[in-house]
Amino acid sequence: MTTRSRSQSIAQLATKAVKTGLGMSAGEQQRKLAGRTDKARQADGDKCSIPDKTVHMENSDEVGNSLEDTEDDILTLRAIESLNSENEMSTKLDLVFSDPCTLARSFPQTDPSLAKFCPVDVSAVRKAYEIILGRSSARVIEELRVLTVNAVSMLNWEPCDEHNNQMNAVLILLMNPRITEYASSCSSSGYLFTDLCNAIIAQPSAQRTTLMRYLAADDGLPSDSAYTDDGMAGAGSLPVSESDGRNTPFGRHVGIFQSYITREMVKAARRTPATANGSAAADQTLQKVSLNALSGSSLPAVAQCLALMNSHNDAHNIVSYSLFYNDAVNEHIDIKDDVPRFRMPDNVSFCSYPFLLSPNTKSEIIRIESVILMRTELQDSFFRAMFSGVTCPYLVLEVRRDSLVRDTLYQLDLKLSQDLRKQLKVRFVGEEGVDEGGVQKEFFQLIVRDVFAPKYGIFKANDESQYHWFSHQSDPSNDALEEIRLTGQLIGLAVYNAVILDIHLPPAMYKKLLGMPTTRDDLREVDPTLHHGLTQLLRMTADELEFLDRTFEVEYDNVGELRTYELVPNGAQTRLTVDNREEFIDKYVDFVFNKSCDKQFLAFKSGFDRICGTSYVRFMRPRELELLVCGCSDLDFDALEGSTIYDGGYTRDTKVIKFFWEVVRGFTDELKRKLLFFATSSDRVPIGGLSKLHFVIAKNGGDSDRLPTSHTCFNVLLLPEYSNIDKLRERLLTAIHNSEGFGMI
Repeated sequence: MTTRSRSQSIAQLATKAVKTGLGMSAGEQQRKLAGRTDKARQADGDKCSIPDKTVHMENSDEVGNSLEDTEDDILTLRAIESLNSENEMSTKLDLVFSDPCTLARSFPQTDPSLAKFCPVDVSAVRKAYEIILGRSSARVIEELRVLTVNAVSMLNWEPCDEHNNQMNAVLILLMNPRITEYASSCSSSGYLFTDLCNAIIAQPSAQRTTLMRYLAADDGLPSDSAYTDDGMAGAGSLPVSESDGRNTPFGRHVGIFQSYITREMVKAARRTPATANGSAAADQTLQKVSLNALSGSSLPAVAQCLALMNSHNDAHNIVSYSLFYNDAVNEHIDIKDDVPRFRMPDNVSFCSYPFLLSPNTKSEIIRIESVILMRTELQDSFFRAMFSGVTCPYLVLEVRRDSLVRDTLYQLDLKLSQDLRKQLKVRFVGEEGVDEGGVQKEFFQLIVRDVFAPKYGIFKANDESQYHWFSHQSDPSNDALEEIRLTGQLIGLAVYNAVILDIHLPPAMYKKLLGMPTTRDDLREVDPTLHHGLTQLLRMTADELEFLDRTFEVEYDNVGELRTYELVPNGAQTRLTVDNREEFIDKYVDFVFNKSCDKQFLAFKSGFDRICGTSYVRFMRPRELELLVCGCSDLDFDALEGSTIYDGGYTRDTKVIKFFWEVVRGFTDELKRKLLFFATSSDRVPIGGLSKLHFVIAKNGGDSDRLPTSHTCFNVLLLPEYSNIDKLRERLLTAIHNSEGFGMI
């Protein structure tokens, strides 16, 4: 029996084996199939078996023993278009889909320029499915489903001697527009798509990589222009836009997996809760979904395939990573259940698939992690107090406003690691304010303003980009390195306590904190002029470079002293030429981001990692970490107005409230930030925008000359019911221009 005919006989038994062998490994099912008797081969098939005429075709002269890749043996678009009847269509589909090897040889790419990227003519595959599904009867479409079920079942059972790469067949099956809809009683999940995902995961690494490359091949549909990350550089909430690559071939395949996950998540969220007597409730309510609670779920297999695509995209930057965020997962995830389970040995949690989670969700995960650790330290403090005397259950910093940096760094240096995991409480000496969140927010805003000031010499701002980078110090003292370490620790504490900072570190800093390499493009944001100059070197001719008379040396300012650094050994004698200019640029970039600040960065990172090194921060992307630390830049006060809560008798229709929003809409961005600082002790916008800020406007008496006040710990603005808009404007501006300091109301 030829490979093809043997595959076809196995195809007839695939369903029977799956029904009676659920839970078997692929090898066990293969052996069970191969061991069937002739009587079993002729037994009545169940509803997953393929039509009886396949048995006739096995010995038909139409099949023969030849393995030549002719259009009689394989499927092509021309062959599909030439079929004259549904019987011919059924026969052709039976021939091809009954053998993964034949399917893998179908739709060969004849254009050499495209074949080097993918041997399958994906455009022809798409058009063939359009013909089959658009012009065929329900019987033929059902036969295609059954044949597809059996083809997926056989993918790992039957070795394909003459065509080792089964990824061609996987690609063709994956391009079926209905592949995510096919139900299969042969599948433990009830859907064929899960089995196809398991087949992909079971492939060797090289085969999976090959499939990822195929998924990015041109499919003949209109595509976005080449995707670049520039459009995401300053995005506050990382929005998904039309230029994110979703209309590229790879983006469309990402959408297939995302649509399946979305459908299953929504279905799980809409399940009908049971009442006390066990009956279904009359109304369906959306519920939070934990991956662990979805017993037997198909989602992990699909998510693992999407993880392969995400890794391939990280390596080749084909589409925006925001395309991998899943809105349904982010909306319905039961974070309070998923976060603790993420730390368990079985690790069954959506947190295991960080590419699905938005920056807002990751921020919430980190907040919950911090709350769990704070509660643990609080309990441990009480137990330690019982046996070793009084211990403070909080991390308390008592600081003077006129000596903020010195007091803070000195006290942090004395704290143990377990103390740093406690909830932070800040007290300004001489002030009555009790820290319920508002005091620490102002504390962080004030101290980072001082730490990044030029007088401390830790960071230096670029005049053009306004980003801060480490000051050049060829041999920093131990005291200087300790200050830098404590600065990193301070930023880690802000993340741990969910405080957003007004700092301006470039994306390269967040890359380095996450262990990612920096590139030439990162230099553009740190020092645009230097980046432009280095880029110009690539456009110069040999004569121009000779006239430039440049060697492999860099001059830099070291605390007021001009020094020289050789980019390569004997760099002073190495001339810059056309042949070595690429190396020169790479060495220069390496000097800026690494060689010039190795000691400073290692100290900074050690301080940051002391707080955040084991948290979910390590699963974030650089842009996401930047949002976590600094918040987003979008001052959308319309969104804030829409989400504001009113208390004390006020409503959105109250006259003074209408006055308030009319005044605020006329504010400049600077005044809007001052208003935020006055009401919340932070002028930063949280991840997700101002709609995510819990902001309350409460009534504080009738018309009077009193200034507005605020409970910054709870983001509450206390607003008297002023009689006219001019008075409200004058009183509000006076308040927000004098908003530093705390007292007791």
